Amino acid sequence: MDAVIYIRWSSAEQGKGSSLERQREQCRALAARKGWNVVAELVDDGVSAFKGRHAIVGELGKFVADVEAGVYPDGVVLLTEKLDRLSREKAKKVFSWVVDITDLGVVVATVDGDRRYAKDNLDMASIIEVVVKAELANEESEKKSSRLAAAWASKRRRLADGETQVLTRRAPAWLAVEGTPARFVPIPERVAVVRRIFEETSAGLGKHSIARGLNLDGVPTFGRASGWHPSYIQKILTGPAVLGEFQPGQKARGEPRQSVGDPIQDYYPRIIDEDLYARTLKSISGRPRRVGGRGRRLVNLFGGLAVCGGCGSKMTFRGKGKKVRADGSIVNEDYLICDRYQRGLGCQNGRHFNYSVWEDGILDAILYDAMEDRHFSSPEIIRPLEIQLAERIRKRKTDRERAETALALYVETNRPEVKARWMAITQEIDELDASIVELERHIKDARGTATPAQHRRRIQKLRGTLNDEDERIRFEARSLVMEAAHGLVERMSFSSEHLIVVIATKTGVEMHVGWEDWGGDRQGITIAKFMP
Repeated sequence: MDAVIYIRWSSAEQGKGSSLERQREQCRALAARKGWNVVAELVDDGVSAFKGRHAIVGELGKFVADVEAGVYPDGVVLLTEKLDRLSREKAKKVFSWVVDITDLGVVVATVDGDRRYAKDNLDMASIIEVVVKAELANEESEKKSSRLAAAWASKRRRLADGETQVLTRRAPAWLAVEGTPARFVPIPERVAVVRRIFEETSAGLGKHSIARGLNLDGVPTFGRASGWHPSYIQKILTGPAVLGEFQPGQKARGEPRQSVGDPIQDYYPRIIDEDLYARTLKSISGRPRRVGGRGRRLVNLFGGLAVCGGCGSKMTFRGKGKKVRADGSIVNEDYLICDRYQRGLGCQNGRHFNYSVWEDGILDAILYDAMEDRHFSSPEIIRPLEIQLAERIRKRKTDRERAETALALYVETNRPEVKARWMAITQEIDELDASIVELERHIKDARGTATPAQHRRRIQKLRGTLNDEDERIRFEARSLVMEAAHGLVERMSFSSEHLIVVIATKTGVEMHVGWEDWGGDRQGITIAKFMP
């Protein structure tokens, strides 16, 4: 008779030991003694049977589906080490499963006790045996789950009380766990990669471009993946662990992880400062766009701002590069074009806006207002103050959320200790508000001010480096201009009818940048500003 061996363990740690080989050897030995022909070996690696997940997404679920589909018309033996390998659910559910599977012609056999459960031998003794074994296995899993939950709850309480400890040896990929007692140690080369990801995102690069750049530069991945993926870039960018923060949680088997309690500050070593983190989140959430660019050139400074004046969809960057005309002149044929028109979705705005020409005209219109003293300030002086400011702003946001939770709890329970907690948090918020105002004043003083003439000169100097041959200089300049442009402009509407770009700023000022033809070879851009 044919037999299928089923092997399972619920923990990846068990899989590293002898569990696989032990179950395999014992099952094959019994099959040899019985004269069964082993036709398949099914392994559920690290899949729990406590909640029945293995019977849904695991190999056991696939086996049952094969049986129901008639893959084993002559019957088959399902051979396993012990009955609890098949399930650790409630006894009633286990017994029902055994009855259903044996009704389909399957013989369930276990090495433990050399037992066979088939449709024709499920007598009272067998029924009692299955029920008792299932109940014992389920009780053992329940106790183990409760002990683990209690242990983790105790660890979380100690962390919340300020006790320093490493809860688990699992850590973010840029940290190692070393020593006794255990401590987190940054891995320098990986920390450098994480910082590069944040800096490039803050500068305007998208996760696809960053992943491509890391792969082209041959940067090793943090795991077994064959290369960097945008999804992992996103995970690094949105996780609070880079700030040293740990959010305690709990996870039932087969269920999503749920947060428990307040985040724990300074659990991990901090590798990204608050200011860079805040600027990166602003870049992700405040400027949703896919930045057109070649490598680190940041070709399209207006990605996410430029929309079609006809249909409102985004303007797509089409980079064709420089071309030599028949008369020997060189023209840049990078264009912005309506995405819906390009994809044939009904928009009639087919105008190709020459990017280099319009970049110059748009920057003429916005750059004086967009660039501020802070863009030219000495980072050695300003940076520490900006970091402190970002830290306090983030702390204030967290405390306000805590205060709202405490207030809601007080309204519900009317308990004095909850009221005292709410009052303490609100006092902390008031102190943070005062320190934020003071820091903002210090930053303003440190930045200083430039005369209008000085401001224009430094902007002209910056614009002269936007297309510099040195990649580093070009990238830094275009990053700075992109940040300033997105800080000022809310939307750029490209209209083909009169070749005009209407720029709506966040300050309420509207600018019209238009293409003019004065006859002959006299063509250029004109600018008009309209106050609200």
